[in-house]
Amino acid sequence: MKTGLIVITLVLLVPISGTAQQSKGSVCVAARIDDPFFKEPATLPNGDVNSHGLKVRVDKRPVEEWPQRKSLKIDGLDASERHVLVVLDSSGKPIQSVRFKFSDYKSIDLCMSYDGYQGIGLEEATRRTPWCKCR
Repeated sequence: MKTGLIVITLVLLVPISGTAQQSKGSVCVAARIDDPFFKEPATLPNGDVNSHGLKVRVDKRPVEEWPQRKSLKIDGLDASERHVLVVLDSSGKPIQSVRFKFSDYKSIDLCMSYDGYQGIGLEEATRRTPWCKCR
């Protein structure tokens, strides 16, 4: 009886461990208009959003323009691997980068903000990060 129970338990745990290894994480890049960490006003006198032409890239994925009015979700990131998040200037040259692993956080949904003085802010996307609106 005990052997049968152990076998059934192991059979049920195999699919769970397989999906845990294949879990995918995401990084939500806060829109310029919502990011509280930029030190200057988000909008210009003509109403345009001033993102300074910044761009963002994760690993070897394509470069994305910095989101101006709506947060950008970068998803499908392997939660078991280490990743590199890079902020680029308007000409595509790296300004700053950070390496991260989802295992360093309690969540696989992260929120990214950027301030030219403080640098890249990467934390769990929770109700305490209302500037990340990727949900």
